[in-house]
Amino acid sequence: MPPPPAPKPLADSTTTAAKPQPAVIQGPPEEEFWEKYNKRLEFPLSTVSSILLHVFVGALLVFVLVRLMNREEPPQVPLKLVEVGGLDDAGEGSAGSGGQEDPFIRADGDPITRQIESLSDPSKLPEVNDVKQTIKYLDPEGNLPVSNSNLAALADLDKKLRDKLLGSREGAGNEPGRGYDGTAGKGPGGKGADSTFGRNLRWVLRFKVTGGSDYIAQLRAMGAEILVTVPNTDPPKHILVKDLSNPTSHRIATDADTSALAQKIRFSDNRPSVVKEVAGVLGLDFTPKAFWAFFPKEVEQELERKEKNYRNRQPDQIEETIFRVTVRGGSYDVVVDDQKVKR
Repeated sequence: MPPPPAPKPLADSTTTAAKPQPAVIQGPPEEEFWEKYNKRLEFPLSTVSSILLHVFVGALLVFVLVRLMNREEPPQVPLKLVEVGGLDDAGEGSAGSGGQEDPFIRADGDPITRQIESLSDPSKLPEVNDVKQTIKYLDPEGNLPVSNSNLAALADLDKKLRDKLLGSREGAGNEPGRGYDGTAGKGPGGKGADSTFGRNLRWVLRFKVTGGSDYIAQLRAMGAEILVTVPNTDPPKHILVKDLSNPTSHRIATDADTSALAQKIRFSDNRPSVVKEVAGVLGLDFTPKAFWAFFPKEVEQELERKEKNYRNRQPDQIEETIFRVTVRGGSYDVVVDDQKVKR
């Protein structure tokens, strides 16, 4: 039997410790964040792109919101701002004189310039002087302002209607005309600033309309009546439309009609394109030079109250009051837009 194999000798601990170990190779330090993600400029490009994208989206949202806030229903015809009303130095359409559209939207030329230039027409001077003389008798103190635009508008009327609307009537013999209350120089409701006569000289009404039908609808909401002169008639004839809910129903105005209208607040509009559209809505077979609108007493009373409450001024302290008229859903609202103190 063979002998068992001899055991292997144990390794000497001193020999093992002296045996050299393989060297650990240290790699390069870990890259910084800026270097790791910036080898091809990824980080700055992505940052700038993200900022630009956010700015673009924000600008787009603001643009859409602004457009939505300013969006209105498109009108049937181009929108015009019409200023109509009376006897004012600027000719902006105070009650009783020609109307004027917004100064930023011009049509048919400048109505103020056209009216004032008409005063230099020698054929108009007798009518203009007659208007001045009539107003002088109605306002002997000469404290109420009278504008060139109003003189031109009234000069286009025949003398009988003009004097009737101013509140005068023929005198006896060489006497000047008198007012309808029987005393010299007084018109309907008396004279002075706090009267229908004085209000017709200083009040301005401004409407925003989109055409002849819209114009008539807004005047109907205020209870207005319309008067137009039939051209080339002798003696002059005037058509009265009392009910604008049925604008094609009209008749020849009588002296009693014009006397009653003389006691109301009034305005006129003489711009050819506007007058033509209104005449078409009224069903007229002619185009008058102008149309006149007259408001009921309750409208005058409302305007009088708002004028006094605006700055607590007395009527004789005011040269011009401008009202902004808004009509929605068949109802009207009037606010004082501006007021000029008498100089």
